[in-house]
Amino acid sequence: MNELLSMTSIVTSKGQTVVPKPLRERFHIDSSATLDWQEDGASLHVIKLEPCREGSFLEGLRRLGHVPAAPRDKRTVKPFEHD
Repeated sequence: MNELLSMTSIVTSKGQTVVPKPLRERFHIDSSATLDWQEDGASLHVIKLEPCREGSFLEGLRRLGHVPAAPRDKRTVKPFEHD
């Protein structure tokens, strides 16, 4: 059975919040982490996204312009260059 962690944080007027330190340490969340916020009815789920490894299938699709760098990421994707 998973341990249930319950912690609170306050949202600022700019919409910012702090991930509590015990959660940052447990899930290895640092300043470069990408978090995906998902709505499920009246609940929110926060999921830490893992970067794709260089040369992975998703990285190849990303270079072809078919997959964004992260969900809802609006950055343009550099096309793959064949040798």
